[in-house]
This record gives sequence, structure tokens and C-alpha cells, in this order.
Amino acid sequence: MRVRIALSAFAALAAVGLGGVGAAAPAVAAPDAASHQVSAVQAADGLDVHRGKYVTLGGCQTAGQQGIDRGHWDRYQCAEGTFFWNLWTNR
Repeated sequence: MRVRIALSAFAALAAVGLGGVGAAAPAVAAPDAASHQVSAVQAADGLDVHRGKYVTLGGCQTAGQQGIDRGHWDRYQCAEGTFFWNLWTNR
């Protein structure tokens, strides 16, 4: 009986916790507004092409270097965002 009550309480807490994650999801859209500000700064340096977002700095740097090695662009920069690293290139 106690196990059933504990499982019911756990299920209720999990449902509330998952509901909280869903409610927080729209806040993820806010970094896009901030990326437009970064875009203006990058354009002044000639790095005005946004190539993607990466979870780690190493992943961003690897992608940037691979683009140089393949001849897609000449320069890149990994700019720190709110949750991600943004890869900016010159072409």
C-alpha cells in the first residue's frame, strides 16, 4: 500500500516537473533576439554569415576549421551565446 502511495506521489511530482519544462520552453526563443545584436557586431568585422549553433566551444571550432579546410570560408569566429556557441564566418 505504501509503495502504491509513493508511486502515485512520484508520478504527480513528475507530471508537475514536466509541465514546468514545457512552460519554460518559450523562453528559449529569447536568444534569437540577442543573436540579431551579435549579428550587427559581427557584420562590422566582416564575419556576417551565421553558420549554426553548437553546444560546445570545441564543436564550434571544429566546424569552423573544417570550413576553412574545405575552402568554404577564410575566417570564422565562435561567439558565446546564452545557451550555445554561434559560428560566424566571412562567406
